[in-house]
Amino acid sequence: MEYLQELQSEIEKVRNELNVAAEQDIQTGECYQTSIRLDQLIEDYMQYTKDKVHYRNCW
Repeated sequence: MEYLQELQSEIEKVRNELNVAAEQDIQTGECYQTSIRLDQLIEDYMQYTKDKVHYRNCW
């Protein structure tokens, strides 16, 4: 459960970074890399929850 909370926290942090960049109309390679990082975090979150649900259903 701790891993899931860490992922959620990191997702919020990165999302906030992107929100600030969007509000300031910043368009740089760094923003692109941050967006990719957010995508990866969300993918990790989805995979973790999928695996957890699948594992629970096996019992």
